[in-house]
Amino acid sequence: MIDALAATKAADVAGIVASLNTAQLDILMKYIYRGFEKHDASAGALLAWHEKVVEAGGLGTIVRVLTARKTV
Repeated sequence: MIDALAATKAADVAGIVASLNTAQLDILMKYIYRGFEKHDASAGALLAWHEKVVEAGGLGTIVRVLTARKTV
């Protein structure tokens, strides 16, 4: 999943994120945070995804992910 996020063109990120609902944004954010933990090489791409997800889902997305019991 992290490799797919890193391979996505920066111009496509906003469109993809805009097509997701709140639950999907939360799951995507879980993968982004998992990528921050495990993959140093893709941090720049993950930051771009993180920015767009926060714009679309607000800070609530971060709070829900950090307090969730289930992880990815």
